[in-house]
Amino acid sequence: MRAIHRIVSAGAAAALALTLTACGGSDDTTPDDAPSSGGAVATEPADDETSEAPEPSGDELTAENFADVLAASVADGVSYRMTMEMTSDNADVSSTSEAEVEMLDGSPAMRMTSTSMGIETETILLDGVYYMNLGEMTGGKFLKIDASDPDNPFAESVQGLDDAADPAKSIEAFKDSIESLEKVGEEDVDGVPTTHYRLVVDSSAMSEQLAGLTGGEGTAPSLPATFDYDIWVDGDNRLAKMETEVMGSTVVTTYSDWNDSSIKVTAPSADEITTEDPFASLGGS
Repeated sequence: MRAIHRIVSAGAAAALALTLTACGGSDDTTPDDAPSSGGAVATEPADDETSEAPEPSGDELTAENFADVLAASVADGVSYRMTMEMTSDNADVSSTSEAEVEMLDGSPAMRMTSTSMGIETETILLDGVYYMNLGEMTGGKFLKIDASDPDNPFAESVQGLDDAADPAKSIEAFKDSIESLEKVGEEDVDGVPTTHYRLVVDSSAMSEQLAGLTGGEGTAPSLPATFDYDIWVDGDNRLAKMETEVMGSTVVTTYSDWNDSSIKVTAPSADEITTEDPFASLGGS
């Protein structure tokens, strides 16, 4: 089950926790990353397609309010697009991922695609159910994984991943991990005025969450003592860009099209879903 867990973890974690996992992955684990849906890489949302944004906070971020303010920016009813690019000295772990996210009834709904080592995968998360299209492995169809279904052989592998896929909960995980937050200055990100901050996070406080993403206790990657993040937020303190570099990997994540009314996440149709076990030939490993 570890194989499917790693694949689903990479597909589901479209937030800060994913960045930690992708950057700090061990040598024998190739991250697939946090995927998407055809949204442009951090394009400025068109006025006629964008609904009213959440009430602007306008507050300057501090180490004390960082987690609360950013978590509030992804409250219920919010939608956005996200693109992540990971590059490394080792070309085998370079990847690109895109996602469309809707916050519905307190939970994230996402459609994500990622390309790693020339292989493209697609993941949909809706109402707590994962749909994964692994290309040839699933015959071009989606494998349905319901974490609440005791008869689903992959259910155990995705339990707890909803929290990792929830941006508010991922941001909240930083609350006790922040060592410092420094304002760098005012900058534009793809035409959007933003404030640039530098964040230092204690990685030890993230161990439990990382273990959950990578398969359980003892499976979390070896991490440096701290992570340094460059974070850009717009005038409403919504993420515009995040960048970090560690262990030879650079991860750049951009966020755009906040509250774009065209973002709608739907489940695959019945004829797009497969019941075949793509891992049967692996003996359930």
